[in-house]
Amino acid sequence: MTVAAPASLAPLGATIERVRRGLACPACGAAASVEQAFCGRCGSRVVIAAAGKPPADLPATRSFQLAMLLVFANAVIGTLTLGVVMLVADAARLMEAALALEGIKLLVVAGLATASIRFGVRGIRDTADGMLRRRGWAIAGVVISSIFSVLVVLSFGLTLIFALA
Repeated sequence: MTVAAPASLAPLGATIERVRRGLACPACGAAASVEQAFCGRCGSRVVIAAAGKPPADLPATRSFQLAMLLVFANAVIGTLTLGVVMLVADAARLMEAALALEGIKLLVVAGLATASIRFGVRGIRDTADGMLRRRGWAIAGVVISSIFSVLVVLSFGLTLIFALA
């Protein structure tokens, strides 16, 4: 004797298949189209998978891009600082110049790191369900930004200590 599946489970199976293909809202199961970014019924994010590959998460990508920009900006401002140190001959003005440039570097890195970490955290949250790619980029963006933030704060603190001594 075989037992047929209850009629109430048949729509559930079809909804699960639509969600798997990216044609339905993963939260409520309502039908979705390729043009929709959010569900018309519940407002949740709708991810449309193309060619069997989940789309990349934009915040995760932005986090990594900002982290790389942070590294580049740190290198450029560090080079400018070294150039100023080499050009300034007066010892009293040297510490003032170094402290000013370290302050500028601190502000630039703090702004970029804050944005990178915020995008990274959002990217980690968005990619938790596995429907979006580049979770590793979000993690790398947060880690790189955090490390550079700590190093720049330490550098500024040491420069401030030497300037006050």
